[in-house]
Amino acid sequence: MGKKAASAVTVIEGADGPTSVFFLGGKGSKRTLKQKIQSKLFTLRKKRIARHLKANPHTMEQVIEYVKSKWGYIDIGKDSEEYKMEYTSMRAAFILQYKPELLGELKDYPKLESKDEESVKSFMTAIEQRQKAAEAIPTELFDIDLCILEMHKEELDSKLILEKNYGYIGGSASGKSKKSMKNHARAFREVYKYYGVTQSDIDNQTKRYEELLRTLARR
Repeated sequence: MGKKAASAVTVIEGADGPTSVFFLGGKGSKRTLKQKIQSKLFTLRKKRIARHLKANPHTMEQVIEYVKSKWGYIDIGKDSEEYKMEYTSMRAAFILQYKPELLGELKDYPKLESKDEESVKSFMTAIEQRQKAAEAIPTELFDIDLCILEMHKEELDSKLILEKNYGYIGGSASGKSKKSMKNHARAFREVYKYYGVTQSDIDNQTKRYEELLRTLARR
């Protein structure tokens, strides 16, 4: 990483889901007019959805069965290498987000003191150390209940990752056309909508409520 790249690193702490996000471009970068308009429209969509949102919750088990029956997703199984790799990474990420105290002296998120090259390298090393430390935590102290579903079609390869204990829904897709990718995004929003929220989530504007609004408002 050169000096120019290092000075442009920005970190978002507390990003959605169990991971942090790193990207290039300073926090002070000015947004374009298009970005400002998109942000405004996103906020308006969230407000509109919030006005009409009603409680209609489903359990993660119900979500899994819904995804399988409606779109033909298949559980890859816990014995597959893909599952084992994903499980290790996700469990560590959930520890970092929900139980950082298990890491002892590494429990605190490292600070990026400055944006010079050496500081960025030290910061990234600290991030890697925390990840490895989290992976080393015994499952007896912290575990997750992960389900990975995949669907393979001619135009689209799609994967959904669901964690039952913390209500996490994530996924990825690769498609041969913009239409197939839009279909995946639409299906992903439908999965979140089916998961839904309770009346208590709405009244207290919980994390589950906020994530549903953000997901449904994306285009």
